[in-house]
Amino acid sequence: MQLSLKSNILLLLLSFLFVLTNCDSSNGYNPNILKPKAKKDYGEILFAINKKYWKNELGKTIKSSFENLIKTTPLPYEKEYNVDFIVPNKIIKNLKQKNCIVFIEIENYHSIKTVPEFKKDLWAKNQLVIELKFKTEKLAINYFKTNSNLIKQKINQFYYLTISKEYSKINSINSSIEKDLSLKYSTTKEMKLNKKGEDFWWFSELNIKRDQNGSHEIQKGVLIYKYPYYDQKQFKKQSQIKIRDSICEKYLRGKNDNSYMITVKNGLNETISEPYILNDKYFNKLSGCWKMENDKMGGAFVSISFLTKDKTNIITTEGYVYAPNFEKIKLLRELETILYSPFL
Repeated sequence: MQLSLKSNILLLLLSFLFVLTNCDSSNGYNPNILKPKAKKDYGEILFAINKKYWKNELGKTIKSSFENLIKTTPLPYEKEYNVDFIVPNKIIKNLKQKNCIVFIEIENYHSIKTVPEFKKDLWAKNQLVIELKFKTEKLAINYFKTNSNLIKQKINQFYYLTISKEYSKINSINSSIEKDLSLKYSTTKEMKLNKKGEDFWWFSELNIKRDQNGSHEIQKGVLIYKYPYYDQKQFKKQSQIKIRDSICEKYLRGKNDNSYMITVKNGLNETISEPYILNDKYFNKLSGCWKMENDKMGGAFVSISFLTKDKTNIITTEGYVYAPNFEKIKLLRELETILYSPFL
């Protein structure tokens, strides 16, 4: 009995040594295999920086750049990101599993030009660590005033890639549109086809979320539609809104005969149209709020529009969310991942 136990232990040790000796980089060994997974705290950024800089103008500049309120979501407005700070030499094991960490070093750098370094999976799998070095605090302040959008874009693209790993390419969107549009999306298996029209597809998924007030319905939807391309004016904000409203009035009808989805146009919520480039592909991004005409439902949406390869048509893909009592930014980020997934 004792001999058998010793033999089993010896076999386990030999097996372990075999794995170690045969899993070097030349044989395809993945150095991340033993690392923990990063937390799925998308939208939370930890800045590792000297306390004196965080408490002064530099910290204020960073917070104003990353925690600005998004007015394309319903009231109360939500922050674009949530930021926190830690002294670099006090990053403990638990914090090393944060999803996104930005290290800022000042004074020990002699060049006046800052080139950010992006490191993936440094302490955990599915993690992004950004290193920024500056000669002076003033240069750091100016950098964040002029280059925050570059850092945000890198972070968002990292989010899209990471979240898309949790999704599947075997889904109802691809089985419905792949032959017609030659696009392949990554999404949840819960996203199902609601309605099909002429060059139009509507998908949605329904979830129930609980809080202290009970259970609430959360709906995430994806719209895909194609229409002829004539000129660049079709990518202008007003043109995009007009097309969106005509499509929604036709296909996204409410329970009442005179109820349908439209874009909110008031002084409280903004509708923003802006260019966006991902992997050399140009998109026009439209963000805003929606409501059901003659009904009480409403929420936020984001859409991207782009030319087909032959430049004869425009394809618009939109993600919308209905989630009263809950933050919309996180849900919109998940939907953006779906929209951009064919181009990642």
